[in-house]
Amino acid sequence: MSTYGLTEREKDVTRLVLQGASTSRIAADLVLSAHTVQQHLKGIFEKTGVRSRRELIGKVFFAHYEPRLRDNERRAADDRPLRGEPWVPPGP
Repeated sequence: MSTYGLTEREKDVTRLVLQGASTSRIAADLVLSAHTVQQHLKGIFEKTGVRSRRELIGKVFFAHYEPRLRDNERRAADDRPLRGEPWVPPGP
């Protein structure tokens, strides 16, 4: 989300959108009015170049998560460690 220059509050709203939260749920969780949530969404859409929540989710997924999934597929095929795996301390 930093890639798009979002404010901290816009990042909070975006995280909740990515989790599938409704406007009323976002408002309740962040202690905002529904109108304020909508204003944040307008700013988020403008900064990310999308026009809807659906487009936002798709853009974030395909720009930032899908490449990592593909990389991990290649790593698994080559028997290399996967990115994003839980850290396991070295054994004795």
